[in-house]
Amino acid sequence: MNTTEVKLGFWASVLSALFSIIWFITYNLRDAFQAVPNWKDLQAYADAFRVVRLAYVYPSLLLALTYIILLACIHRVVSEEKKIWSLIALSIGILYSVMASINYNIQAVAVRLSLAAGETHGIEMLIPDNLNSIFNALANSYVYMALSMYFLGFVFSKGRNERWIKGLLLVQVVTAIGQVGYSMFDMNTGIFIATSMVWVIGAPLVFILIAVWFNRQRI
Repeated sequence: MNTTEVKLGFWASVLSALFSIIWFITYNLRDAFQAVPNWKDLQAYADAFRVVRLAYVYPSLLLALTYIILLACIHRVVSEEKKIWSLIALSIGILYSVMASINYNIQAVAVRLSLAAGETHGIEMLIPDNLNSIFNALANSYVYMALSMYFLGFVFSKGRNERWIKGLLLVQVVTAIGQVGYSMFDMNTGIFIATSMVWVIGAPLVFILIAVWFNRQRI
């Protein structure tokens, strides 16, 4: 077993769990960090805006990197007959990573600097508080992440730890369905929140279990 890939995969798993937890905390505390007026009053919105409200952007950018590293390491470690599943997961994961990176870079650079300078012209379609914005369209990157995790589930099958990993990964298809249903077909908000919690709870947990799995590959 290549120890470099195992060690890299272990730390990518640990960091993915950490970043996903930090993202959830900072995203849900964004109004506690910095409340802003209704986004339709753009000038007041810009005057009240502080960068701390975008704190969730940075763990999201890091998660987009560590998740891809995690997938690449799994693809290298697993047996040949399972590589088709890890390759599909990696390919779809790259779609997620590209979309998420673009989305959060727009927030960290274009939106942050524009609002800090009080420049509001044309920015309304980039503001996350606008539910019809480009930001929320690109948030469908998590559909691809959930699908990537779903296909990754077929890599794991042996032993109790792997069965838990497989179950937590396969159930992520619920998150994908919920995100698509909400963003494209006006699904009930309550159902969307419930399906999203499958990822919120399941993703950090499965990343930790995958870290344990990587650690056992050293033996």
